[in-house]
Amino acid sequence: MDLFPAENQQRLLVAHGLDSWFGAQWVSIEDGREAAQRLHFPAETIETCDFQTAMRSYDPVGSAQRVWITSHAPGWSHVLLLSGGQSSSAEELSRHGQRVFELSYVGEIEELDEPIYTHDGEYRSIFDEAEYEAYRTNSSNDNTMPVSDLEQFLIIIGRITGRFLDQDWVSSQGLLCVIP
Repeated sequence: MDLFPAENQQRLLVAHGLDSWFGAQWVSIEDGREAAQRLHFPAETIETCDFQTAMRSYDPVGSAQRVWITSHAPGWSHVLLLSGGQSSSAEELSRHGQRVFELSYVGEIEELDEPIYTHDGEYRSIFDEAEYEAYRTNSSNDNTMPVSDLEQFLIIIGRITGRFLDQDWVSSQGLLCVIP
């Protein structure tokens, strides 16, 4: 795996309409349906769709819980929050030895929370875990250009999970899950 993504992670989000609000989880569960089940989405509310179809449900202020779950990398799923993202589900997703990395960003006010790392139901700081220290070094591939905190966090999580966000991700099929 490359040390840096082929394209700027934050620009990719902006180009695909995720600039005002971005909430996501990287879950060490390969099967997206298992992740949906752990999130308590009823099977009858889950449908397979592409990113563009899922984004029609994107509503940062909406109350209905909606996510789009995709395969991310071997052993990992990606959960993109589309609406109703007021409470974290990382504790439930991380049970039975799983790991979850969670990011939340509000672009309109440039508010970014430190990534949440949850392992087996226990919240931790990614910055306190020695096993992830190597992934945090050198997060800018151009020392003359400052990198935003969001970009740095996305690079760190991409390194840990083995894949950065890319055009293939926004071109992929995933599971649109809804709790009305």
